[in-house]
Amino acid sequence: MRISDDFATLAYEAGWATEAVFFVQTEGDHPDLTVAVEVSPDGVNWIRRAGATLPASQSLVDVPVASFGNWLRVVITGATSEQPARVLVHVNLKG
Repeated sequence: MRISDDFATLAYEAGWATEAVFFVQTEGDHPDLTVAVEVSPDGVNWIRRAGATLPASQSLVDVPVASFGNWLRVVITGATSEQPARVLVHVNLKG
């Protein structure tokens, strides 16, 4: 998916899992990106739980989380219309 502004994935309902690892992968040139995993009790109100930076010199970052309740999503910031990014978000859930 090509992004040129702040981006949030749809919410993942993952209350059955005890841990999650989100991978954000880029294709091609991109600016430095900030990747945050957010948690929610209801899928509407969000709290940042974990984060990482994906430098322009790299193409893959992981963000692990545990003890997160029921809802998860990823927020990616740093892309602009002048410096867009093509991203792919993977999630591995265990538990």
